[in-house]
Amino acid sequence: EFEFRTAKGDEWSEWIPIHASHDNMLPGDTMVTGDMLVVPAEDMTHRNVQFRVFLMRLPGGTGPRLEALRIDFIDSTAGPTTEELIAQVQALPAPEQEEGTFPKPAVIPRGDPDIPNDGWCFDPACEYTDGLDYHPVSHLILHHTVTSSTGDSAATVRAIWQYHTFTRGWGDIGYNYLIDVNGVIFEGHLGGDDVVGTHAAGANSGSMAASLIGNFVSVTPPDVMMNAAADLFAWKADQKGIDIYDSGSLPFVDWGLPKLMGHRDVYGTTQCPGDKAHALLPTLREMIAERIDFTPPHLYFDELNPDSNFSRNSATWLDGPSACGIDSHAYYAWSTTDPDDPDVSHNSATWKPQVDVPGEYELSVYAPYCRTGEPDTNGAVYTVTDVNGASTVVVNQEAHLGHWVPIGSYWFNGTNTSIKLTNLTSTDNDWGVWFDAVRLRYLAPGAINLEPSADSWAQSRTVEFEWTVSNGAPVTEQRLQLSEGPFFNNPFLNDLLGPNVRSYTHTFADDQDLVYWRVVLTTSDGQTVHSPYTSFGVDTLPPTSSAFAVLRFPDGRLMPLWRGEDANSGVVGYNVDYRAEGSATWVDWLTNTSATMATFMPPQVGTTYWFRSQALDTAGNVEAEHVGDGDINTAQALLMDEAAWFPVIHR
Repeated sequence: EFEFRTAKGDEWSEWIPIHASHDNMLPGDTMVTGDMLVVPAEDMTHRNVQFRVFLMRLPGGTGPRLEALRIDFIDSTAGPTTEELIAQVQALPAPEQEEGTFPKPAVIPRGDPDIPNDGWCFDPACEYTDGLDYHPVSHLILHHTVTSSTGDSAATVRAIWQYHTFTRGWGDIGYNYLIDVNGVIFEGHLGGDDVVGTHAAGANSGSMAASLIGNFVSVTPPDVMMNAAADLFAWKADQKGIDIYDSGSLPFVDWGLPKLMGHRDVYGTTQCPGDKAHALLPTLREMIAERIDFTPPHLYFDELNPDSNFSRNSATWLDGPSACGIDSHAYYAWSTTDPDDPDVSHNSATWKPQVDVPGEYELSVYAPYCRTGEPDTNGAVYTVTDVNGASTVVVNQEAHLGHWVPIGSYWFNGTNTSIKLTNLTSTDNDWGVWFDAVRLRYLAPGAINLEPSADSWAQSRTVEFEWTVSNGAPVTEQRLQLSEGPFFNNPFLNDLLGPNVRSYTHTFADDQDLVYWRVVLTTSDGQTVHSPYTSFGVDTLPPTSSAFAVLRFPDGRLMPLWRGEDANSGVVGYNVDYRAEGSATWVDWLTNTSATMATFMPPQVGTTYWFRSQALDTAGNVEAEHVGDGDINTAQALLMDEAAWFPVIHR
């Protein structure tokens, strides 16, 4: 144990215990770094210091000894006070805020070192350009500075900056922002939005850190301080679209992390932001959501939430270390592959979420990243029981730590659906099995149009409409709507149907170039949901066509020409036949061709040949075969000599 005290003469302060500060240490450090002690400037300069060390031998161990001790003294009194800086910020014009977004709260800037009293830092080393790195922010991290919270906050920030920059060699203050006990926010690391700070090792990239000035291991942060933190995080969450209830990946961390978390949640190797501040994370989450009017797309059921109706058997249960887990808690147990071994704990727990809106939900489960020193299970067995029976899903928790894992869609109503998890696996023994939160995402009911399909053509004016209703929605009524446009402002058909109807027949008076249709559902909870519209046409009339010319070239080649038209869906192809003069048999020449001319080589030279065409439209209507001799014959061919051909080419 290490204790420290100071004096401004003969008047000594109380002995102050100094604890190891993992927040100011890096992996591999050989020296233990302690808390920073702030001596308020208004208490005059303290020139005398004392320390004392208590060394204790572990049972059976060798006697410890103190080999080296280093004490750093920092005078940060030079520079503007917090009160002066607040007055400077208040004198500035209010910054422009983007309409419809949560505003950035007032922040004491670092300032320009070349301008006296402009911001909290006046040292030229505060301004630099080398070494800045940027990454879009997706995570928000709460810290505490592990310092005293008394005295002038601006001086404390300058002391932390000097300690981080020079004593620790980090190049700058590590945090992006710092907040004092009066709710005053200070700009931290140089660089502005998305700059990568130095505060959480591998989690630096992609995160924004706000550090509470003080030590909140056993002291609760005041409301005004937490309100400032909520304002700051709400601004960033709104700006970046961060779902503060969710978790996600960061580029240099191999597991998932909560989008809003304490420093300890990254690696589990620190107390930061202190037990009292860490316990306020669920409240802070709600404060942020209220500020930006954010409703998460999921319903969350933590194992300690009464609405989870979580129950567990009387086996041996462990609590996640360092208050890890959703809402700062998670149970775990060691896995077993033997259901009958009397020497191991057989753990079983069940969630029965209270769901007020009956329906189908996507169910996801969560296993937190917690530092237990042991691996986590590869084979957590979840059994979900709903109205359709029991389903079993195996989840590799080790591979998905810190991430929400969807395990299927189930019907939830009240508390009638259960999710059961045990520590019995088929994959491993004595590995961690985590019993933490579950979440549900409501799968909104909807209708899916089947027939007529998109861009299709009906060949009959009596059209049968078919659709399905997704997610087993509790539908109370339906409407089939037909419209001439996609907005359905004035549908010409709006028929009310029963809740179980899935088809409907309508007869049109005329063919239709373009019709839009959709189904509108009304559910038992009053929702109105419509299917995406589908467009189609009605075309009952076949197209018409004719072979209208034959061209004869000097080399003896013949080229019949044909054309067609269709009032609705349009001509899509032609069948062209020929027959020899005097023969009653038509020969199929071209089938379903999109061409309107082709070279014809007469089977017998000197014989006259007749041609007829038959058009097909997009709807599938086929023109009736032409009767009689045909449309045109080779005796009517136009000679395409140079005199006839040149004007065609010239034009």
